[in-house]
Amino acid sequence: MIAQLINFSIVVFVLWFFVFKPLGAKMTERTKTIEKSLEEAKAIAANLQQSEEKKLAAIRAAQEQGQQLINEARQLADSERQKSLAATQSEVKKIVEAGKVQLNQEKQNAILAVKKEAADLVVAATKKVLTDIITQPIDEKLVAQSLAKIKTAKPGEAE
Repeated sequence: MIAQLINFSIVVFVLWFFVFKPLGAKMTERTKTIEKSLEEAKAIAANLQQSEEKKLAAIRAAQEQGQQLINEARQLADSERQKSLAATQSEVKKIVEAGKVQLNQEKQNAILAVKKEAADLVVAATKKVLTDIITQPIDEKLVAQSLAKIKTAKPGEAE
């Protein structure tokens, strides 16, 4: 029985030294590797979550910036449209004013031309009618008076 106990002790010692101790060390090493891998997986998951959040924040920022650019472009277009409209209205006003001035000038010229024609006709008619009746000095006096009245009359007055 002592021999069996010694044999059993030797087998336990050999097993312990060559099997259980290296197996325990491997198991501990494997446990540490698994724990390290789990920690790395957690870190990777956290990094992935952070990356996803950063990506979403970047997308939101890009959308906001794009919307801001669109709004600025709309405001600029509205501003340019208003400027163009104001310039066009100003140009139309200038053209209308120039047309009015030109129309008044043409009216004045037409009135002067009509007065001149009327004066010429009056002189010719008076000369024709009065040639036999009135003497030369009276004739000249009447014509001069008629011309003076026509020339001093303002446009639009009844003559």
